[in-house]
Amino acid sequence: MEHEATQLEKQHVHSVYENTAAYFSDLQTKAWPRVRNFLLEQKPGSLVVDIGCGTGKYLSVNSQVYNLGCDYCEGLVEIARKKGDEVLVCDNLNLPFRDQCFNAVISIGGKTTYLHSGPSK
Repeated sequence: MEHEATQLEKQHVHSVYENTAAYFSDLQTKAWPRVRNFLLEQKPGSLVVDIGCGTGKYLSVNSQVYNLGCDYCEGLVEIARKKGDEVLVCDNLNLPFRDQCFNAVISIGGKTTYLHSGPSK
């Protein structure tokens, strides 16, 4: 069942992002205040990842932290890279990172928002 859901998401959801990537950055203009404040609260030098970063809207909010973004959509990642953001293409359900290697994690979606700040190592 999980495999089937993943395949349906790839076919229907991801294809929409791929087909609209060129126009998507025009729609994403203003950072949500709650997310912006969360990012500004991170200590200088913190390692922050934005999972599903899209065009990288949140990657430049706090220049005192090291930001890394990832997204499944190559078109959106390319837009973020053109802005100078460190972004990679990957499946957000199978991330290529070690556990607990980030000081903070954000993942912003249409109906879900995830903000997590862990202890610094």
